[in-house]
Amino acid sequence: MKKVVIVGGGVAGLSALNRLADLGISATLIEAGTYPSHKICGEFFSPECLPILSAWDIEPTQKIPHISLVTSHRTLSFPLPNSARSQSRFTFDHKLVQRAEKNGAIILTKTKVKDIKKNHVLLDNETMLPYTDLIVSSGRFFGRVSSPLYAGLKGYFRGLDIQGLEMYPFPGGYAGLSPSGDGLSNFTCLMPKHYDKEMLFKAVPHLQSKLQKGEFAYDEWMTCKIPAFGIKKTPSQANTYFVGDAAGTIPPASGLGLSIALTSGYMAAEYAVKGDREGFQKAWHSRYKKTFAYGHVLHWLLTHPSAYHSALGLERLFPKLPLTIFSKTRLFKI
Repeated sequence: MKKVVIVGGGVAGLSALNRLADLGISATLIEAGTYPSHKICGEFFSPECLPILSAWDIEPTQKIPHISLVTSHRTLSFPLPNSARSQSRFTFDHKLVQRAEKNGAIILTKTKVKDIKKNHVLLDNETMLPYTDLIVSSGRFFGRVSSPLYAGLKGYFRGLDIQGLEMYPFPGGYAGLSPSGDGLSNFTCLMPKHYDKEMLFKAVPHLQSKLQKGEFAYDEWMTCKIPAFGIKKTPSQANTYFVGDAAGTIPPASGLGLSIALTSGYMAAEYAVKGDREGFQKAWHSRYKKTFAYGHVLHWLLTHPSAYHSALGLERLFPKLPLTIFSKTRLFKI
């Protein structure tokens, strides 16, 4: 009988847990934190992950119909062929948890993994959880390395008229603004590690002017270290499937972090049921390898002023260029 243990309760782990529950497989998820909680995340759900969420009846309702690139001199906007969605991680993760538990899954919160053995997981309270298959979505447990270059900054604002996703590039980083529902707008920024808020707003005064039109919705800003970007070299362990940040971290410029987490967790669950780790590895690389390469290109474009100003110039000659780039960087054709 299959018994699956999932280490790490982010979106990838919760996606795997929900798919396993749908397939009637006994699964236990281990999460060091608690639910619900806020996460530093752009909260952008790219269109290709929405069929999964629709089938689970938890598809975010806040639509992102267009994307805008905002510089000090110009705003370039283009519509999406299919609207993306947005929702706070606080709300979304909680929905994934509720659905999984309703379908019989077990979630252990405030629980840390002490060690992983060949056929069981040792918890910090010395409990041993046996497994036939292991899904790892925790980059931290398997030595996730922080980027030497970047830090994350996040806050919510009230009173901003944000209809789509607004991207604000600046030398060395970029920020995003998007509607999050309930009258809130999500502000998330990837910035050089030595930056603070004052340095950020000095570098991007038109962004500061935008935020001053609203009201900061929480007591404190959220900050974090950013994991190093790229595909991870994961251990070759029998019946072990790596997803989410444990498998690779894509630059947030791609807008694909949540989609990769959802689809890779879903896929890992299906391959775990078949006991086909090698098949999963091949499928993972086939689906995501090129996407990671595109993500690095987009990241480079947005962090180098000469590059994104040149791209803005090309758009005048080729108006469909932004939409073409967006479509080619998705996981699937949209």
